[in-house]
Amino acid sequence: MLSVEALMKRELVGVDPGVSVAEAARRMREARVGAVLLLEGGSLTGIFSERDLATRVVAEGRSPDATKVGEVATRPVVTVPAGASLRQCAETLRDKGLRHLPVVSGGKPVGILSARDFFEAVAGGLEGLIER
Repeated sequence: MLSVEALMKRELVGVDPGVSVAEAARRMREARVGAVLLLEGGSLTGIFSERDLATRVVAEGRSPDATKVGEVATRPVVTVPAGASLRQCAETLRDKGLRHLPVVSGGKPVGILSARDFFEAVAGGLEGLIER
């Protein structure tokens, strides 16, 4: 049985909650990711995604330069443990309506699974099965 560790990205992009939304968005662009993790003392305290940018900053007319990412990030963060089954990840993504799912071990972030990566892997597996 495959676990989340087989699909998760291990290169995490983290920011301090005190950085501006504009800076967080720049880091997202540079890393080509749709979300950054808010890290305080190595602990995961929030997640800021493209959806947060659209709904909590742009739609509310807030200034990306003046707004701290910690003010508009999603908290608490929904996570899954390293070793979680892909079924558990799928159910969490679906039930919580998430696009980004941080993976933790010992309370520390060790990876992140995007809904896109998950569904591409599932589709690829199904295509392989059908071709056989």
